[in-house]
Amino acid sequence: MRSHADENEVARLTDQLERGFRGDAWHGPPLRSVLTGVDAAVAAERQLSGVHSIWELTTHVTFWMDVVRRRLEGEVVSLQDGDDWAVIDSRTSFRWRDALAALDASHERLLSAVSELSPEDLERVVPDMGYTNYVMLHGVLQHNIYHAGQIAMLVKASRPY
Repeated sequence: MRSHADENEVARLTDQLERGFRGDAWHGPPLRSVLTGVDAAVAAERQLSGVHSIWELTTHVTFWMDVVRRRLEGEVVSLQDGDDWAVIDSRTSFRWRDALAALDASHERLLSAVSELSPEDLERVVPDMGYTNYVMLHGVLQHNIYHAGQIAMLVKASRPY
């Protein structure tokens, strides 16, 4: 397997995490920009049967950034089916602001953890997972972009022409 232990790779990963979250993303608007102006009512609305709401997707992304950070820090994180989809029991504007603040904080903690990695840390296998930190970090990047696209579609669908 090709080594990713390059002095610049950690910087590239932090750059890509930031671009996908609130920076100048190649694919389109970054996740945080997609959420700009979304209020609690729109965030909580289930626009399509069987499709997660913007709020659920936001907490899901937050959850996975936290899991990745914890795993980078060496914690063995065991999950049960459904752990990554929170039940939104209070749909107030205060709770929505809390969800957005948690998303922002999770992103900042992940960026901080990634910035502290050495190139050799990227090659370390995540305990109990069978893949490297490098693969996991690219996975969370892909995950965030995937859900940003879903959220963008739901935001667009919530607005009248």
